[in-house]
Amino acid sequence: MKDKYKLYHILIIVIGAILIGLNIFHSNMWFDESYSVAIARHSFLDIWKIGGNDVHPILYYFCLHFLYLIFGNNLIVYRIFSWATIVLTGVFGYTHIRKDFGNKTGLLFSFLVLFLPVSSMYSGEIRMYCLGMLLGTIMAIYAYRIYINKIDKTSFIFFGISSLAVSYTHYYGLMFAGIVNLILFIKLIKERTTRANDLKKFIITAVIQVIVYIPWLIYFLKQLVGVSNGFWITLKFPDTLIEILTLQFIGNLPTNIALVLTLVFIGYLIFLYFKQTEEVKKLSKICIGIYLGIIIIALLISLCMQSVILLNRYLLILTGLIIFTISLLLSNVKNKYVLVSICTIIVATSVYTQFINIKENYSNNNGNCEKYILQNIQENDIILYSNAINGAVITTGISNESNINTSYFYNKDNWGVDEAYKSYSPYMKINNKLEDILDDYSGRIWLIEDGNTTSLLDEIKEKYNITQLNSEQFKQDYKKYSYTVELIEKN
Repeated sequence: MKDKYKLYHILIIVIGAILIGLNIFHSNMWFDESYSVAIARHSFLDIWKIGGNDVHPILYYFCLHFLYLIFGNNLIVYRIFSWATIVLTGVFGYTHIRKDFGNKTGLLFSFLVLFLPVSSMYSGEIRMYCLGMLLGTIMAIYAYRIYINKIDKTSFIFFGISSLAVSYTHYYGLMFAGIVNLILFIKLIKERTTRANDLKKFIITAVIQVIVYIPWLIYFLKQLVGVSNGFWITLKFPDTLIEILTLQFIGNLPTNIALVLTLVFIGYLIFLYFKQTEEVKKLSKICIGIYLGIIIIALLISLCMQSVILLNRYLLILTGLIIFTISLLLSNVKNKYVLVSICTIIVATSVYTQFINIKENYSNNNGNCEKYILQNIQENDIILYSNAINGAVITTGISNESNINTSYFYNKDNWGVDEAYKSYSPYMKINNKLEDILDDYSGRIWLIEDGNTTSLLDEIKEKYNITQLNSEQFKQDYKKYSYTVELIEKN
């Protein structure tokens, strides 16, 4: 029976890895991805300096730069990296959770990591969330082993490295690591008479973490104070609550269906909770407490700072923890038909999500805007936009060593992003006044605007003598981006 479980487990990992990898072989970008791609082109030192003005730490960008040095500016390689981190998270169900909690819990963990719709949605994102999920899972696994005194020679080493790494990956990771370290400290203090050596090792590990993180604290405090400048996230109820609740299930499902599935599933998990042993209940409460605690902390910071840092995708850093809790509770379901039904629904939602992803990611209308510009742009032309969300994507998509056309972001609303957007240099320059860009320029200008908007064109017409040469509109399925591209000539 054990050999069968191993075989099923490996099969689930392989099938799940294939499923979530079907949608990643494309070179489209949305704004956040363009930022990752742009900053990866810089040196490690520049990434540190520029990243200090972003709203996230820099470990993920370091990883991308390492890949850049080996493979060049290859978006598919970056996507494979995100995919690989989710797959590795699932593999930990086989290598670690199975050994600590039994075959069934380990198998369910791997299944949920790879088949919940959230993995299909983010497996190819060129962002730090999947890496954060992997590192957070590793940290939690070794924290648990230290907690129950199931320690080997490497436990504190792997715990300390993963705890520090997840803190350098995302600030939700920093909160996650801080809470987990605090829980372990309290546990070891209570048991100091019998675990004095473990307490000593933990303190050494914790001190090393703090020392290594100190160089980033200056940037962290700077970001915490200045996060409101240029930060677009808004807090809406009940929308924010629904987005958080349905994160694991929603994928490409309609929100109402995802909400119903989520609420039914949560209700069933609560029912299962009361049937567990006291040991399982205690562990479940700790995991749920950490998850909810971080949400509450993020909400309080949002309210106090009047800058929202509560966003559902940030919770991917904690996804390994919540999936483990679900796996632990489901592993005690005695009725195999109920368990099979739950798994079937999950597979169906994931397959549907992936079907939509594939359709959107590989659509023929993706990339038409970049192709059009590249085919028609001339050597001394410049690119101009006042909406960085669209414009920076185009700049990143068409810019390379052989294409030296300069792009200008007209930051007319004075967002506090000048330092952070140095990631797009040398291809993009930022100016707060239109006059600084155009007064001394004559020649062709490519205006990148959002959808049917022509506000930038209208503003230029009021101030300068121009000739409009052409206007094209583009809509793409990937992230539903739309562009209006106007080619004008300033005399």
